[in-house]
Amino acid sequence: MDIRSLIFVALGSAIGGGLRYVSIFLIDKKPIAGEFPLSVLAVNALGSFIIGFVVPLYTRFEWGRDDPLPLFLSAGILGGFTTFSTFSLQTLRLLQSGHYELATLNAFASVLVCLVFVYIGLKSGQVVFN
Repeated sequence: MDIRSLIFVALGSAIGGGLRYVSIFLIDKKPIAGEFPLSVLAVNALGSFIIGFVVPLYTRFEWGRDDPLPLFLSAGILGGFTTFSTFSLQTLRLLQSGHYELATLNAFASVLVCLVFVYIGLKSGQVVFN
């Protein structure tokens, strides 16, 4: 990792985070699904589609994961827009390489571990701040 790579990711993350905020705001203006977090699902689905769409571009131009444009787009913009897109791509790559058990483990462990940790974080915050 170098400072240039960090700058590309940071700039892209700022853009992606802004796009996420605007997207969720616009989708939530028309509540169609009641309490269901449709806006977050929509953002995660769109981010997953976009990361899948741009990966062949990296292959076509023989860009590696550490080249400026992939860093800016994938880790930066899409990482700021939704980390679910990166999770989805990693899981898909495991499936495509025949690592079905690892893909399944990644999917279930990511959801379960993150739910447990958000719960622990919530309870910890309630103890500290209440």
